[in-house]
Amino acid sequence: MPTVGMDDTGDEEQRRIAEHIEWQKQGAWVVVWGAYTRCFWAYACWPVVPESGVVISARDPHTLYAEMRYVEREHDFLRWRYGRA
Repeated sequence: MPTVGMDDTGDEEQRRIAEHIEWQKQGAWVVVWGAYTRCFWAYACWPVVPESGVVISARDPHTLYAEMRYVEREHDFLRWRYGRA
């Protein structure tokens, strides 16, 4: 029986999209679909983020991915990941 006020339409597809983004980022982020918030959530999990952590949310995967890239550049993720100077 569906919960009143909750619409499961598309949730499974959104979860798959979140899993794909997490796979693309090769373990650098944990990405989930929030069925209640109707947003994608990404949690940075590499050691060069601020001690308080980095959490990003977005209503669509394209915005989420763009924000993730921005945060990676802001915190020198690529230098940490690939050792580039």
